Amino acid sequence: MRIEYGLALAENLADGKVNTKALKGLVPELEEAQNWLEALGKNGTVGFMDLPFQEITPLLDMGNHIRSQFRHFLLIGIGGSALGAETLAHTLWHIRPCDMPAFHVLDNVDPVKTREVLGRLDPRETCFCVVSKSGSTAESMANFLVILEWLKDAVGEDGARERVIFITDPYKGGLRDLAKEEGYCALAIPPNVGGRFSVLSAVGLLPAVVLGLNVEGLLRGASLALRVCRTRGLDSNPAWIIAGLHYLHCTLGKKGISVMMAYHERLTTFVDWYRQLWAESLGKGGKGQTPVKAVGAVDQHSQIQLYNEGPKDKIITFLRVESFSSDIEIPSLYPDKPALAYLGGHSLGELMNKELVGTASALAKRGVPSVTISMPQVDELNLGALFMVYEMATALTGHLYGINPFDQPGVEEGKRLTYGLMGRPGFEDKGKEAREIWEKNEKAVFALSLEE
Repeated sequence: MRIEYGLALAENLADGKVNTKALKGLVPELEEAQNWLEALGKNGTVGFMDLPFQEITPLLDMGNHIRSQFRHFLLIGIGGSALGAETLAHTLWHIRPCDMPAFHVLDNVDPVKTREVLGRLDPRETCFCVVSKSGSTAESMANFLVILEWLKDAVGEDGARERVIFITDPYKGGLRDLAKEEGYCALAIPPNVGGRFSVLSAVGLLPAVVLGLNVEGLLRGASLALRVCRTRGLDSNPAWIIAGLHYLHCTLGKKGISVMMAYHERLTTFVDWYRQLWAESLGKGGKGQTPVKAVGAVDQHSQIQLYNEGPKDKIITFLRVESFSSDIEIPSLYPDKPALAYLGGHSLGELMNKELVGTASALAKRGVPSVTISMPQVDELNLGALFMVYEMATALTGHLYGINPFDQPGVEEGKRLTYGLMGRPGFEDKGKEAREIWEKNEKAVFALSLEE
């Protein structure tokens, strides 16, 4: 894996404030951030760095059992409880054996989607995995209750108990209590691992085993990346490069938007995972960057115009794969037509990667900085490494900003207001507050009539 960042430095751009000198000048702060993060790991406050070394035999046993018993696997979760597993499934599905269970996700409470997903499933042939660290996430619990009633109607209470697995806190919370009281099987999310950092825990690994993926390869990739991310130096630590450049471009260059553009369809869900990690970890105290998803080459024809000639408030990260798992040669059918002939003899993969180079070069001419992450290929080893590099970089960036990257107070307030609106005991004042705020919105209304 390579991180190419020459086009994020002012000396190689049409204009800009972040140069090599500024990046090197940040080294003492990066070293301080590294020491802070390592200390949190050693005292047990933060646990995501321990995940590559966990004992996975129970996960392998359970995943293999599920795989042998069921034709479908439905994950019920939201945010960090779903995005990691979705990324693994989508990114690596071309590697998995074709006889693995079909993978489904319920990550929202849209009633149409929930009904459509259930319509594709046979309750007798489906394993249901409910993921919530707190055991009280409203969206996940609502879907769980809907599905549990549907499941019990089809296979009875004992049958439902055999088909439902919880992944939750090891000691407390609504799901842990239910597991103890009613005998549901439950796996643990380490208490010191937050949801958006949990992809390499049971949250992501159990679905990976069920889908026939190489979880040992995932963890090995993460452990190798962690080893280099624990070094001190811009010439050896990829997390320092990512954290340092994004922090400097945000604070010195006023680049408040971080675009990640994947030039491989399989990596588009990794961008979804990154958006949550970057936004929820760093958006605090008026600081942070807005992460934006883009797909190459599709969004060259929708977003790049803005990036090139619009406000210069963005830094772009390109994801490139050097070797596609399969490629297609472009045939030379019209040698006498210049608009077509030049493509003949090349391949779609070659075109994809040259589109990236052309796009990055055009942006550089306009002073738009970019970083390119190049992976040899899309497999478990490289994806595990990519997860770890970005988790480390996110944590370090949080320290540079002077904020806690491991909490999410802005999310929690919205949850409390929703609890009050839904009538959860103990949140009556929050429900009243939300209704009073919403009434102000309803005082300014325009009603569009579609009647003839």
